[in-house]
Amino acid sequence: MGIEVELNPEASADARFGYELRKRRKAAGLTLAQLGARVALTGQQIGNIERADRRMDEDRARRCEEAMSLPAGDLVQHLPRNSRSSVPFRNFLPWLDREKQATELCAYEGMVVPGLLQTREYAEAICRGGPGLTPEQVKETADARMERQAVLSRDNPPYLYAVLDQCALLRPVGSEEITRRQFRHLLTMGKKPHIVLQIVPLRAMSTSGLVAGFVIARTAGDGEEAAYIDTPDGGRMVDRLEPVEKLKVWFQTIRADALSRADSLALIEERLEQPWTWS
Repeated sequence: MGIEVELNPEASADARFGYELRKRRKAAGLTLAQLGARVALTGQQIGNIERADRRMDEDRARRCEEAMSLPAGDLVQHLPRNSRSSVPFRNFLPWLDREKQATELCAYEGMVVPGLLQTREYAEAICRGGPGLTPEQVKETADARMERQAVLSRDNPPYLYAVLDQCALLRPVGSEEITRRQFRHLLTMGKKPHIVLQIVPLRAMSTSGLVAGFVIARTAGDGEEAAYIDTPDGGRMVDRLEPVEKLKVWFQTIRADALSRADSLALIEERLEQPWTWS
């Protein structure tokens, strides 16, 4: 039997849910395997959820309530908001599990800073541009984005190779001050040993990057790979070999036109020193 990891329920929304699930499972006198068998999961998967290494969807959380004879909503109320069926980006949940398990991430964005490197106010400004989103949905989306970023500050974080077009440095998001703070954050993150940040300069005249943003996740050991592609309706995850391989080639083609790590950071610094005018 593995060592039980003590969770701080205040560390994140995932940690809170894992803490509450474990407390209720133990009160019901069930082992990991016993609860898993009642909700079509393995004991290991239940354990991963309790350690905040995996997420549970709302349907299965309700089945857990039934399996443990809990009042309706007793466990569901502790789900991270972006795990609930009412949130429009529910399809993002399978990707969150992949991203947490990844040992290497390759991210590309053409017009904005990649989500894993966004500040909260920058993320909220982008979300507010989505047609039909309520203030609550904007906040939930930004919350989810911030939760994703925890993967970069954990012990033994994945390597992140992030490539963005210089266009992202020319586009104001929210306000000039919000955008400037975002770029200063990029400089800080880009100097971390496990993050490689590169920019495709306008002078490269590159057209390979005229595609939607995407992230590729690779897990060492089993070699599993998957990708998430941004779309107007919230995006989609792909894990079939052919499309993932195509995206890997696309990423390397875009990266071939990018500046070096040092020159990319210097370009961001140069942008911060310039007067900004919009016309």
